[in-house]
Amino acid sequence: MKNLLLFITLLFISVPAIQAQDEASYGFAKGDWVLGGAVTFGSSEIDGVETSGSEIAPAIATFISDKWAVGVAIGLESMEVDGNKMSDTNITLGARNYFMDLNDRNKMYFSLGLSFDSGDSFDDGMTSLGAGFGLNYFMTENIVIDFGLANILSYAKSGDNSAMQIGWEGEIANRWASPTLGIIFKL
Repeated sequence: MKNLLLFITLLFISVPAIQAQDEASYGFAKGDWVLGGAVTFGSSEIDGVETSGSEIAPAIATFISDKWAVGVAIGLESMEVDGNKMSDTNITLGARNYFMDLNDRNKMYFSLGLSFDSGDSFDDGMTSLGAGFGLNYFMTENIVIDFGLANILSYAKSGDNSAMQIGWEGEIANRWASPTLGIIFKL
């Protein structure tokens, strides 16, 4: 009899707890913090020129409203082109506006980024500005898959040289116009 009473008591306590877990809330709210970033590795050989490189760029952002996030990323890049080693540093200040909920788990965003690059690849450093769109898919409430169509609009300036691009040309080898796939952790 005691076992039956214990079983019934546990049943009444655990059923509401199990049902509460089904009520997941996907999305972001003011005050949320997220961690993400990029880790890339690559190598190629074109016309006898061997190129390899790697980059690590951790990022952190906070939501200043339910729709707007601001953050910073610091990238450390190492490259080797035909035996010549180079390293660069990148600091990016960014903002995202989540403007459309496709459903409970999919959110569309517009992003802006201002980057400062320096290192062996740049005589005068480089400043760039980019804008793009992306999509987040919430695997869980705290783990998000991020697909970004980076730099629909981009501008870069290094010394007396500058470049501007509007539209995505679909060129994957261009790091300034490449789509990205990442993971975000909501804290």
